[in-house]
Amino acid sequence: MDLRDFDSAPADDARRTALHWAAVPAWADALVAARPFRTVAALIAAATEAAADWTAADLDTALAEHPRIGERTTEASSAREQGAMATAADDVAAAIARGNAAYEDRFDRVFLVRAAGRTPEELLAELERRLPGDPDTEVAEATAALADIAVHRIRATFGVPHLTTHVLDARTGTPAAGVALTLRTAGGEVLATGETDADGRAGLGPDVLPRGDLELRFDTGAHHRAAGVPTFHPYVVVAFTVAGTDHLHVPVLLSPFAYSTYRGS
Repeated sequence: MDLRDFDSAPADDARRTALHWAAVPAWADALVAARPFRTVAALIAAATEAAADWTAADLDTALAEHPRIGERTTEASSAREQGAMATAADDVAAAIARGNAAYEDRFDRVFLVRAAGRTPEELLAELERRLPGDPDTEVAEATAALADIAVHRIRATFGVPHLTTHVLDARTGTPAAGVALTLRTAGGEVLATGETDADGRAGLGPDVLPRGDLELRFDTGAHHRAAGVPTFHPYVVVAFTVAGTDHLHVPVLLSPFAYSTYRGS
């Protein structure tokens, strides 16, 4: 879906889309009424602001049909988000099932967490962390998780990459187009590849990156060689840590014998 489709859709159609992101009717109505957004960032900001007022009643409404962590489901988004559970070891899956039951006995609702981008072991650790909490604190935890899932689904709906970059050539003062990119884990697993466009920009990776240390490699040597310019660096690797689900922007400013980078926005 293109954001323009959501902005221009009949109200009932747009509301159904918003309810897929989070089944909170008043929240969905607020997003529909606030159109047009024109950018996904504006939509996410509005969705996050509106979710700040969610109550325990909103949470219970949203969870009425929500599957448990580790439970088989025919709902496409939930099945995709919980895909890592297919690899769960038997003891981890059993511990999650026991934890789900204990959580429901304690709080009278299913345990909710953003499963996308998390391993089964991470899901179990989050369940065990939250299980002893008091009811008011857990409402806050669960509504924050529901908002996290909503933002994840908004990004997925509009194909927004979790990681973006912008490469500029300081020697010429112009974008560096055609720079090959490789995103991988610190252990060497390749998550995505791509190259910068005519404006020196690119988006990479799944809509939720795995937490931990990642590396983004820029094939800067080929860029300089194509321009006939000697360079000291055959490539540039920027290492960074993913600690949450916020969008990450990793720009690079190039020269033949130096480069700089920072966390952008």
